[in-house]
Amino acid sequence: MRKISGLLFRVRQPEDLAAWYENVLGMNMKKEGERYLCKYEGQDLQLIFENATKSGPTQSGMSVYWKIGIGLPDVDLGRDKIMAKNTQVTEGHQFQEIGYLCHLKDPALNSLELLQDTFEKNFVKPVPKPELTLGQPGKIGQITIRSSNIEKTLALYEKALGMKMLSIQSVDSYGFVLYFLAFTDDNPPNSKDLNAVENREWLWQRPYTTLEIQYKEGFALNGLDPEVGVGGMEILSPEDPRPSLKKAKVKFTEAGDNKVEIVDHDGFNV
Repeated sequence: MRKISGLLFRVRQPEDLAAWYENVLGMNMKKEGERYLCKYEGQDLQLIFENATKSGPTQSGMSVYWKIGIGLPDVDLGRDKIMAKNTQVTEGHQFQEIGYLCHLKDPALNSLELLQDTFEKNFVKPVPKPELTLGQPGKIGQITIRSSNIEKTLALYEKALGMKMLSIQSVDSYGFVLYFLAFTDDNPPNSKDLNAVENREWLWQRPYTTLEIQYKEGFALNGLDPEVGVGGMEILSPEDPRPSLKKAKVKFTEAGDNKVEIVDHDGFNV
């Protein structure tokens, strides 16, 4: 089965940013050639930090890329640990019937979200693990992108690439809808109604990374900068993806080392 294996960041001084993810968020860091890799124990997804060829903001305007979500059993504990290392984090709060969460930015101004495994009303405080940086195990639960045309976006990620839709969450007061997909055979508790609230805490507790897509009618989005900032998402495929991509009429380019690159209609690279 395919899996989300990487998210690329191109920044000045990638070693320093990778060290922040290790020291503040508790990821394991290693150097591989000129790259620095960070990941949580037991996860497939790694954050890849490379040297940028130019300086500049990592995101400008409304980008097709939004954030990563860090899943935690206890968001308030995680927030306290991060704040103690001189990083500002918003107050934790229950956002509608979505989740208990808060937000922060890394030193390169990339957005992150801390998302609790349970709603505030169902929270049972776990026993802290002082040997861990955040006092608890963490995971990268979501890579979040935006879409200006959800039909085109799902045609790529769900139909052509084979990701499975696990949850659809409407946020009517803000006029957007969230779609969550993953490479998995798992079925949510209420698989007949993917809008069901009962699926959400189950989703936050999954050990793997999901692709979260924020869709809002009228979005005017900027694609990724080819030289600096987020460079795109990597998917590891056990089989040659070319035949299925050709069958789905998805355009791709050869990227060397038996890799292909796809740019979705909003400018996000895969």
